[in-house]
Amino acid sequence: MRRTLLLIFALTGIVTVAQAQSGGAAGVIRERQANYKQIAGAVRTIGQQLRADQSAIGQIRRSAALIAERASQVHRWFPRGSGPEAGVPTRALPAIWANPRDFAAKANSFTSAARALDAAARRGDLPSVRAAMQTLGRTCGACHDSYRAPEDR
Repeated sequence: MRRTLLLIFALTGIVTVAQAQSGGAAGVIRERQANYKQIAGAVRTIGQQLRADQSAIGQIRRSAALIAERASQVHRWFPRGSGPEAGVPTRALPAIWANPRDFAAKANSFTSAARALDAAARRGDLPSVRAAMQTLGRTCGACHDSYRAPEDR
């Protein structure tokens, strides 16, 4: 029985991956873009709260948690075939797949920065949140500089 259940779970996983790949690149790209829009919204919220006369630490915490959770998933958002070759609008450059080690290192830096931001927010330490936001911004920029096409291309 246990062996049968393991086989069912394995086959379900294979089918799910195949469906994502056949439903294809468009679905993967839409998911990736939606996640990045959520991250951008959360970053915007934190920035607004840090500029406010009275920062709402609860909003900062929720936003930082969302960023940290999404950041841990970045690696899976870029499967082969989900770049410009898919024929779907995306700003992801082919360099992502040409330089996988560098891209992974930059994604890891982003994840680390997001976790540090989340930790500072959970402590309610606004000076540390400000510093962590700067670090997070640098990690975003480092990846965008190499792996993201300009908006007007």
